[in-house]
Amino acid sequence: MNRIGIDVGGTFTDIVLVDDQSGQIWSTKVPTTPADRVVGAMAGFRRILELSGRASRDVGFIGHGTTMATNMIVEGKGARTALITTQGFRDVLELRRISRHDRADLYDLHFTNPRPLVERRWCLEVAERMRHDGTIETPLDLQALRQLAQRIQQADIEAVAVSFLHAYANPLHEREAVDELKRLLPDRFITASHEVNPEMQEYERTSSTVMNALLGPVCMRYIHNFEAQLKDTGFRGELLFMQSNGGLASTAQVAAKPIVLLESGPAGGVSAAVRTSEQADLKGVLLGDMGGTTFDVSLVRESRPEIRTHGLLHTHAVRAPTIDIDSIGAGGGSIAWIDSGGGVHIGPESAGADPGPACYGRGGTRPTVTDCNLLLGYVDPDSFLGGEFRLDVEAARVAVDTHLARPLGVSTVEAAWTVRVIANALMAQAMRLMTVERGYDPRELAYMCYGGAGPVHAIDLAQELDIKEVIVPPLPGLFSAFGMIVADRQFDGQAAIEAELRAVPPQRILDTYASLREQARSALGQGTAGQRIAMTYRADCRYAGQPAAITVDVRDDLVADGGQALADHIQQAFERNHKRMWNFIKPDQPVVLVNLRVQANVPTGWRGVVRQAAAGKASAEGGSRRQRTRDVYVDGKMQALPVYRRADLGADVRVEGPAIIEEQSSCLIFKAGQTARVDPAGNLRIAL
Repeated sequence: MNRIGIDVGGTFTDIVLVDDQSGQIWSTKVPTTPADRVVGAMAGFRRILELSGRASRDVGFIGHGTTMATNMIVEGKGARTALITTQGFRDVLELRRISRHDRADLYDLHFTNPRPLVERRWCLEVAERMRHDGTIETPLDLQALRQLAQRIQQADIEAVAVSFLHAYANPLHEREAVDELKRLLPDRFITASHEVNPEMQEYERTSSTVMNALLGPVCMRYIHNFEAQLKDTGFRGELLFMQSNGGLASTAQVAAKPIVLLESGPAGGVSAAVRTSEQADLKGVLLGDMGGTTFDVSLVRESRPEIRTHGLLHTHAVRAPTIDIDSIGAGGGSIAWIDSGGGVHIGPESAGADPGPACYGRGGTRPTVTDCNLLLGYVDPDSFLGGEFRLDVEAARVAVDTHLARPLGVSTVEAAWTVRVIANALMAQAMRLMTVERGYDPRELAYMCYGGAGPVHAIDLAQELDIKEVIVPPLPGLFSAFGMIVADRQFDGQAAIEAELRAVPPQRILDTYASLREQARSALGQGTAGQRIAMTYRADCRYAGQPAAITVDVRDDLVADGGQALADHIQQAFERNHKRMWNFIKPDQPVVLVNLRVQANVPTGWRGVVRQAAAGKASAEGGSRRQRTRDVYVDGKMQALPVYRRADLGADVRVEGPAIIEEQSSCLIFKAGQTARVDPAGNLRIAL
């Protein structure tokens, strides 16, 4: 079977095709089309078919990831949405969670909250009240609900979010409201909090539900348009979308719950890194994904990604199982600028796909990280994207000289180097936040870099954190798209408990896990007949009085047997994680069991080893021949370094630094005393 992975990023849309039988891979990049992302995705689909010599009917599977959902929330371009909530709680989105300081910069005295997710006039109330234990205090006023539906029908509202107080304990009123709204507003997107985030804390639950509503109509149109255009080309295979949790889901599931797309693009790269760490038997890997707009950092331990269940997006609370990824605005397209005090900054504004960095020759005039790397020799203007996309060195020089060098009173090269150093410092800090501040020693990890600009900065970043090995996987510039091919189908379910752990009967825990297993089997049933579904059990716990919970793993055998040992195990796992994160525990403080979770996984992803179409018949003996030299700014001066093509490096080849290893989607520069070798899985491994 032929599989295709598509990752629609902020600057480029990446496409990878793999032939299951031979392991041969083709890849390409095309510009993203922000006005209509389907146009860019389809252009990439046609281009990869052309390169591989395949027809659309020959493709049996497409995995798709996108940054579209995140961009819509950040840019305020979601669908016009109404919120229907319990009488007296219409301002929950405005009140937010002030005690948690959910703002971009705690010390910014000029901080301004972003525009509310829903205009206040469309925050609507209806009489109903559910108690915290799930019993009914006030029945749902269906007549008042019908009047609200009539008001919405006459407006340009595209989506409705329903979030009632304590619906996590008993969703009866929300279900009644959704059924009635779908009957009265059949052309609107309707979503409810018990479907999106069934847990306590009304602000976070409401915020997440509203985000799902904002995304619903736009994502649904994208999915339907993309499916229709694929079918027009003759595609009859399976289309799945990458979720924030690193697993794939059907179009129907994603269309109903598009909030799972918020980290869709970056999650693809982590899924590919998980598969790579399995093949290379890596115990701990720090991941750095540097693309056109952001630098994303995450962590994989024992071939499993770290998962978080809550976070902030543009200061709005969002709750959904998500790979723990920290992002900063330091991508290749991030714009470098000087503040009024003469300080140099990078991002968060990006040149994006249009016009892009100045060196793209599309009208961009402001300097970016990519422009600076080009002037320093870390990017080759002639071999960028395999030579298909030639870069304009003079345009980059003018941009850096005009906006940085002259105002700073330094040479163009010095200004470019300043930007590179600042970018490295920002990215190294993000890497420390992912490791040191979570209780992990980066010196015990390997650093795996990807994204088009990832390898370009990798050696400097690893040295900054005393990491001893850098790993560059195959196809680093298209690694997230590759992740869409190797990822598995996955489902995450949760149920609220919100009671002291020792007071919860073990049978209630077992029954809840059993119910979540059935949800998972139902969600994964279509398309997975006869395949084994692997279940992972987790629990969210906190000390009584604490605001935030910690998620811990629960052993399978204890879920099967139950009994007091189950509660003991959950408490010990919680205290162990609490000690690692905060360096203390409270033995006399009750532990609260907040939620139970089940993650179900079906191994449907490709498990082969990459063999690139351009690799030819390179051998370990003859494949390390250097092609030419290139000037690179290293150790304070421009130096001519030998250049090797990665496609020419056979298994077990070793290259001594200083040297450059180029490939279609990226470039690696390493220094004297450092050695690069190719492992059996095709990864470049550099010993520092």
